[in-house]
Amino acid sequence: MGKNVVVIASGETERRSLPHLVAHLQVEDTTVVEVRIPPGGAALNVDMAARLVKASWFDKIAHPPDKFVILVDTDGKAPDEVLRPFQENLLTRIRPTINAQVQCACAVWHLEAWYFADDSGLREYLKRDLGSIDTSRPDGIQNPKLHLKHLLGERAYTAVISEEIAQRLDAQTIAQRSPSFRGFLEAARNGGFTPHNQQEERAS
Repeated sequence: MGKNVVVIASGETERRSLPHLVAHLQVEDTTVVEVRIPPGGAALNVDMAARLVKASWFDKIAHPPDKFVILVDTDGKAPDEVLRPFQENLLTRIRPTINAQVQCACAVWHLEAWYFADDSGLREYLKRDLGSIDTSRPDGIQNPKLHLKHLLGERAYTAVISEEIAQRLDAQTIAQRSPSFRGFLEAARNGGFTPHNQQEERAS
């Protein structure tokens, strides 16, 4: 029996791009049926995540999701530090109403770091070299969103551009190089997210 997953993420870039990065999970009977984001550009904190989980649950009450995955940007902070408030407080905000599984994951800095993991796919889209960064360690790239904006030159970086990039990338390649992306996929598949390997990646 297939598993339906709703991802709670921070913004429109994630809402448009993540479905392309996780489409391959369908062969494992795991389907991301929706990516929900805060309205009006609000921040994704524990209270907002709880609101979005509840809204999605009741919108789909006839066929509720099996799992929610909360994807948080670290913005350069230690993953444990960023995820701790969600891991410690989110369940108490939604129980006992919501009985689906809930897992937390993070993108080290931003989702854009994952794009650099598939360097050949990103170069093909940009039609240029990616600069002096180590694409074999994408989670170690400092402020990847800003670096991507610089590579785009006069083109504005928008959620539409992000989606176009995501459509061209190979998720298996990203998973091989990015511990944070593997953690996100594992949260969607099975749960059991452990951010310590991401801290080691950032420190090495």
